[in-house]
Amino acid sequence: MRLLVIFTGGTIGSSLSYGWISPDKSTANQLISNYQQVETDADTLFETISPYTILSENLSADELNKLISCIEEAQKKDYDGIIVTHGTDTLQYTAAALDYTLSKKIPVLLVSAAYPLQDGRSNGLDNFRAAVRFLKTRPQSGVYVSYQNAADRQTHIHLATRLLSHGETSADLHSLGAPYATVDNDKDSVTVNPICKLANSQSIGAIPFCKNSGVLVVESYPENVYQYDLDQYVVVLLSPYHSGTLNTASEHFQRFCFACKQKGIPVFVTGITSETAYDSSKAFADLGIIPLPFCTRIAIFVKCWLAKSAGKDVKKFVLTPLSHEFLK
Repeated sequence: MRLLVIFTGGTIGSSLSYGWISPDKSTANQLISNYQQVETDADTLFETISPYTILSENLSADELNKLISCIEEAQKKDYDGIIVTHGTDTLQYTAAALDYTLSKKIPVLLVSAAYPLQDGRSNGLDNFRAAVRFLKTRPQSGVYVSYQNAADRQTHIHLATRLLSHGETSADLHSLGAPYATVDNDKDSVTVNPICKLANSQSIGAIPFCKNSGVLVVESYPENVYQYDLDQYVVVLLSPYHSGTLNTASEHFQRFCFACKQKGIPVFVTGITSETAYDSSKAFADLGIIPLPFCTRIAIFVKCWLAKSAGKDVKKFVLTPLSHEFLK
């Protein structure tokens, strides 16, 4: 099996020096060397490339576009799979961006780490091992993320557009619904979740992401006066409280929604389930709020950004399923 490993930095590509975690290009050799020390795998040939090296919190449209171009070029070659090492902070954004834009001729796995490889607590090697093992099963082409949480002994394979935001102060990664598959490195086994049947997905193509996303993300918190300059945005993405509620009783919020309506700016809300809704949700229709099918905020953020970049009708584009982003 011939794999391309694309190194982009992040914690998995960093080392601790003088009390600071900083990108270190030598970790590329360390990761593959560590893998070869614990795995008897003479059948896998690794080739490496690094289009850029950053801490992932510094991710911008420039890096996304470089990575997409790099993978699109690599898919013209005879690789069986591609592994992208990436930081955890913006892992979900890059995963969704790749899933929406890549031609998906071969499977792509994103791998990261909660701690640098030299740290005994790091899950980087386990995540990498699981990614290689998953690729050996010849999975359906697409974009996946390999990650082992702190309390787990098994590594989960997640669908790129189903990744939830990290919990506060936690590096653990979870999917909306359930992970696509589970890899047990000790037992050398890969188990695909039977409820995660993949429907056909679409790619919009390698459209370059524009500099300004045009997406206003509004978090929910008490006493928000909703004073935003709407002239620089094309879409609003509301992030509700955990139960899918918004402060629709707030006059500030009501004025904000009506201002969006006057400017023709669609207002979406994620995190709404099909379960019994609260009384505050009755006002959604009057305020022009569009509840989306069950999905993650990050996948929709990237989808909105891509719609603006491609000059698409944002509302129509977001409501059209592309790549497993809607759970129901």
